Amino acid sequence: MNPAASAKVLEQALGRERCELTVADAAARSGLPLREAGEGLTVLASSYSGHLAATSKGELIYQFPQGLVRAEGAAGPLARLARGAVRLALGVGRLVVRAWVSVVLVGYALVFAGVLIAVALRSDDDGPGEIVLVVLRVIGETLFWTFHPFSPLRLDREPSWLRRRGRPSVPFYERVNRAVFGVPMPPPDPRGDDRKALAEIRRQKGRVVPGDLMRVTGAERDQAERQLLRLVVDQAGEIAVTDEAAIVYRFPGLRATAGAPGQAGPTAPPAVWTERAVVPPLTGNGAGSNLLFGAVNGFNLVASGFALHAGLTFERVGELVASMGAPDGPPPPSGDVPLVLGAIPFAFSLALFALPVVRAVRRRFQARRVARENGRRGLLRLLFGRDDRPGGATATTAAPLVERHTPEEVAAAWTAAAGRAPDERELTEAVRSLGGEIELGSDGKLVYEFDVVARERAAIQSERARASSEEASPGTVVFSSAEGA
Repeated sequence: MNPAASAKVLEQALGRERCELTVADAAARSGLPLREAGEGLTVLASSYSGHLAATSKGELIYQFPQGLVRAEGAAGPLARLARGAVRLALGVGRLVVRAWVSVVLVGYALVFAGVLIAVALRSDDDGPGEIVLVVLRVIGETLFWTFHPFSPLRLDREPSWLRRRGRPSVPFYERVNRAVFGVPMPPPDPRGDDRKALAEIRRQKGRVVPGDLMRVTGAERDQAERQLLRLVVDQAGEIAVTDEAAIVYRFPGLRATAGAPGQAGPTAPPAVWTERAVVPPLTGNGAGSNLLFGAVNGFNLVASGFALHAGLTFERVGELVASMGAPDGPPPPSGDVPLVLGAIPFAFSLALFALPVVRAVRRRFQARRVARENGRRGLLRLLFGRDDRPGGATATTAAPLVERHTPEEVAAAWTAAAGRAPDERELTEAVRSLGGEIELGSDGKLVYEFDVVARERAAIQSERARASSEEASPGTVVFSSAEGA
């Protein structure tokens, strides 16, 4: 029976019961062989909110304190299918909207310009029509005398002060979409964290603890444990309990390489704190593009407002054009609300202005989340920065089994990375998510203890020291098809 099938049998046997199980307990309750029960428990712990505990006798205990409840961020097949359908619908919508917003924006501007010109031409007095005509004439003459081929002020390209150096050319419709919806961010790589984890496992002689993955992926401790449990199933790994009562994960099968023994070892993945999380730009456009978008959309907003005020339906525009030069003038407005030239473009233009404003307000909350993430990365550096060197935590000197940091040290590490001081709640949550606890020191002051991290650091040093170099050798080549080529 494969591990997934074993996990299904265990899931049916356990239901939603809160429980703590050894492999023998799982075998007895499900009827599975010991090996299959252990594989099934590993799958369940990686899929649900499960934890591992080690005993003084080297026994593993699988803990499900909430029962078989999906971990935060995990989802079942129906939820994944629904999310996929939503992403597909949004993708199709974006594909339609990408050019549609620009077409509607420019199209309405041209339509309104034509309508206003028609209204202005038929006006015989000094009313609004004459004012519109004068404004349009001034704008037209200004553009002509500025940009005609013999003008000394002619601009062949966007001035340097309106554009950023090295910025690639972006289509007009894309700049409009950026101004309205923001800069499109690339989707996250679904296998990016696994690639980082596997590179770190190979670098660390196939022996890792959750802290090794936290260092390169930035995951919380629970997330790193679930990822390791999943990799144990996917990559034929092993789980062991050391003399320090720490849980280590072994992947001897990942070490074999075709490289020569004298070549350099695997490259260390960069630590997560070497890159800061940033708030996406509001538009990503230059000042000229944003100014042009604002001017065209503002013109549409004013023109559609004028159409609403004047009752400019298509019938009314036709009457105005047909009555040009007539002695009796056009008939009075019918009182109908103009939808195509009034209400629809007015609401459309308001929405195009409102969306960037809403995103600008949301950026304040995004900035807080980004600062919180950078602060957490600062704590990761405080805990694992000493391991961020060639060879990792493989020093021969014994690592201490206790690691403590004062609140001042932890707050300083957070502040240096986040750019602001943390409040007590978010600092406590970050410490606990990384495996720390709040204790009272011998002097009666609060201290943050990371005993699990310290025990794992000491245990993994011994594990890597005992790792055989033969695991990295694929063996001697006894036959190759290239020999007969």
